[in-house]
Amino acid sequence: MLKTIVLLVIAACLSWVAHSQKLQIVDNYTNQPIANAVVVQNQKTYTSNAIGLMDLTGITVPAEIKLEHPNYVSLTIQISNQELTVVSLLEKSIDLDEVTVSASRFLEKKSDVPKRIESIRSSELQRMNQSSTADVLSSSGAVFVQKSQLGGGSPVIRGFETNKVLLVVDGVPLNNAIYRGGHLQNVLTIDPASLESVEIVYGPGSVVYGSDALGGVMHFHTIQPQFSETNSILVKTNSYGRYFSAANGYSGHASLNLGWKRWSSFTSFTYSHFGDLTQGKVRNSKYPDFGERTFYVERINGVDSMMTNSNKNKQIGSAYSQYDIIQKIAFKQNDHIVHTLNMQLSNSSDIDRYDRLTQTKNGLPRFSEWYYGPQFRSLISYVLSINKKSKIYDQVNLNVSQQWIEESRHDRAYKSDFLNHRTEKVRVSTLLFDLEKRLGKHEIRYGIFAKYDAIQSTADKQNIVVDTSGSLDTRYPDGGSSMLTGAIYLTDAFELSDKLILSGGIRANYVNLKAAFNDRTFYPFPYSETKQNNSALNGTIGIIVQPVKSIRISLNGSTGFRAPNIDDLAKVFESVVETSNTSGKLVVPNTTLKPETVYSGELGVSYRYKDHIQVSALGYYSRIEHVIAILPSTLNGADTAFYNTNYVDVYSAQNANYGIIAGAEGSIKAQFLKHWVLGSSINYTHGRIYVEGEEKPLDHIPPVYGKTSLQFTWKKLQAEFFSQYSGWKKLADYSDSGEDNLAYATADGMPAWVTYNLRIGYQFTPQLSAQVACENILDKNYRTFASNISAPGRNFILTLRLNTFK
Repeated sequence: MLKTIVLLVIAACLSWVAHSQKLQIVDNYTNQPIANAVVVQNQKTYTSNAIGLMDLTGITVPAEIKLEHPNYVSLTIQISNQELTVVSLLEKSIDLDEVTVSASRFLEKKSDVPKRIESIRSSELQRMNQSSTADVLSSSGAVFVQKSQLGGGSPVIRGFETNKVLLVVDGVPLNNAIYRGGHLQNVLTIDPASLESVEIVYGPGSVVYGSDALGGVMHFHTIQPQFSETNSILVKTNSYGRYFSAANGYSGHASLNLGWKRWSSFTSFTYSHFGDLTQGKVRNSKYPDFGERTFYVERINGVDSMMTNSNKNKQIGSAYSQYDIIQKIAFKQNDHIVHTLNMQLSNSSDIDRYDRLTQTKNGLPRFSEWYYGPQFRSLISYVLSINKKSKIYDQVNLNVSQQWIEESRHDRAYKSDFLNHRTEKVRVSTLLFDLEKRLGKHEIRYGIFAKYDAIQSTADKQNIVVDTSGSLDTRYPDGGSSMLTGAIYLTDAFELSDKLILSGGIRANYVNLKAAFNDRTFYPFPYSETKQNNSALNGTIGIIVQPVKSIRISLNGSTGFRAPNIDDLAKVFESVVETSNTSGKLVVPNTTLKPETVYSGELGVSYRYKDHIQVSALGYYSRIEHVIAILPSTLNGADTAFYNTNYVDVYSAQNANYGIIAGAEGSIKAQFLKHWVLGSSINYTHGRIYVEGEEKPLDHIPPVYGKTSLQFTWKKLQAEFFSQYSGWKKLADYSDSGEDNLAYATADGMPAWVTYNLRIGYQFTPQLSAQVACENILDKNYRTFASNISAPGRNFILTLRLNTFK
C-alpha cells in the first residue's frame, strides 16, 4: 500500500514538472501574433502557429529556451509551469538571416545570393502608409518611379524600365506581349493593402525568369491563407480607413482569413478614390511657372470651351478611383502537399492622361479629351506545393495561371466632334514547374516555363454629336497577334564552406511571334503579316566570399535576353505629339527587329559591425547588344507621314549598335541606443547608346537619387523622419527618342529636388492603431525625372487600423 502511494506521489510530481507550457509570441510594437517563431530543444523543434501560439509540451520545466525568427531579434527566456506566457519579440532593423524566394523561386537566405536583393516587409508596407503600389516603391527609395498621371507609376531599376523590368505577382509574370518600351502604369493593378512583402532583385534575372528581366525582377507576394492548428476556426481580420489631403482622397480596406486544419480562405477588398492632385506651391525662383495648370477644357452646351483654372496648383484631370479584390482558397492534403486557388481582380475608373490634357497648339488646347479606359486585370491561378523528399526533388512548385487584361485609349482633339477609341484585350496563359533538390553541399533547382499571349486590337471613331461610328486604325495588328514562349533552366548553389559559396545557372529560351495586318487602308504597309522565331541561351555565375564574419564580398556575372514583342514589332503609335518645341513623331512597325542581349557584371562589398551597423557598396556594368531604340525611319520611302491631321516625322523601333549602363549604389544602416535606427541609400546611373559610331544619351536613365531616414520606436510609439532627393537631369543628358519627356521639363532639364517628411504611428491596443504623416513638409514644387505630372505638395495622411485574431 505504501509503495503504491509513493508511486502516485512521484507520478503527480512528474506531471507537475512536465505541465503543458504555452507561449503567445507577439510583435513588440504592434502586439500582433508572430507565426513561425522557433524553439529547438533536445533535438525537437517547436513552432508558433498562425496566431502566435507555441505549445512546449515535452519540455521539462523550469527550463531556459531560445526563441528565434528570421525577422526578429533572438530572445532567451526562462519558462516555468505557467499555463500561458506572453513573449514580445523586437523586429530586426539589420536583418542578416532574412530569406527570399525571388532569386531562385525557392526559400533561401539573402546572404547566400550573390545579387543585390531589397525586401520590403509587411511591417514596412504598413509604416509607409501609401495607397498605391507605385507610391510604395517610390517611398521605399529602392527604385526610381516615373509618372505620366496620378493613376500609375513606372518603376526604373538601374536605368531599365517597362518591358525590360519583370513584374511578378505570386510567381506569375505580369509582363505581356504589349508591354511597351515607353512608360508603363501596370503596377497600378497591384493592391498594396494585400501585400505580404515585396522583393526586388537587381540585375539580369533571365536565367530564372526568362525574357524581360534585363534590369531586374520585382516580385510582389500577396497574403497567403493561414490554416488552424487546433480544432477551433482561426479567424483574422484586418481593416483600415485612410485620408490623404493632397488629392482630397480616401481609401478603405478589409480582409478576412478563415482557417481550419485542412481548409483556409483569405478574402481582401480595397477601394480608393483620388481627387485632382495639388502640387507644391514653393517653386524654384528661376522657374516660377513650372508645372502650373493654367487651363482646362469643359464642354458647355455641346461646345468645347477653354476655362481658366482659378487654382493653378490644382492639377485638374488627375482624379481617378479603383477597387481590388483577392480571393484565395487553400487545401492541405497532408503535411507535405498543399493546393491553392488564387483569384485576383483589379479595375479602375477612366484615368485621364494628364500630360496630354496640358498640351497646347497655337495657344489653344490640343485635346479636349485624352484618357485611358479602365485598367482591368484579372488573374486565376492554381498552385501545387509539395514538400517531400524523393530521388529527383525535395520540393516542387507547380503554378498554372490564366490572366485577362484589358486597356484602352480614348482621345478627341479640341473642338472636334470625333472621339477615337482604341481597345486592346490580352489573354495570357502561363505554366511554371519548378523543382529543388539538395545533394550534399549542392542546392540544385530546375524547371520549365511556358507562356502564350493572344492579343486582339480594335478601334473606332465616334461622332459624339450624332452618335455614329466609323473605322479607325488600330494600335496593334487588327488581324490578331500571338506570342509563344518556352524555356528550361537549371541552377546550382554550391556551399564549399561558411566562407565561400559558388552559384551558377543556364537557361534555354524559345520565342515565336505572329501578327496579321488585315486592313491596310490607313497605312499601305509592304506586308500583310509578320512572323519571328527567336532562341537564346542565358547564363549566370556568382561567388560569395566571407573572409571574416563581418565582411562579405560578392561578384556576379550574367547575361539577359529580351525577344521583341508585339509592341516592339508591330505597333503604330504617335510617341511624341507636336508642340511649340517639338515635331510629332510617328512610330511605325519594323518586322526585322532582333532580340536584345545584355552582358552584366556587379561587384559588391558589405561590412557589418555586430548586429548594429551595416555598410554596403556596389558597382555594376551592363552592355546591351542590339539595343532596341526609337530611331528615324521611313514609310514607303518617305521620312514623313500624314497622321491624325498632321504631318509627322517617321520613326521605328530599331536595333542600335549597342548601349552601356554603369552605376554605383551605396547604403548604410545603423541601430543605436536600442530605439533609434539610421538608414541612408544613394544610387547613380550612367547610360549611353551608340548608333553608327555616334554616342548619345540612353533613355530611362534617372539622375542621382536617394533616401535618408531616422526611425524611433518606443513602447507604443513609432516615428520616422526621412528625406528623399534627386539630382539634376541636365538637358545634355536627355535622350532624343522622346521617352524622357523633355517637353514636360524646364528649358534646362529637370531640376534637382529634396523633400522632408514625417510619419508617426501609435498602437492604442493590440487591435487598434493610428498613423499620421506629413509628406513634403516644405510644400516643394517638383517633378521626378521624365514625369509629366508634378508631385504632391504638402500632403497629410491619416490612417486608422483595426486588426483582430482568435
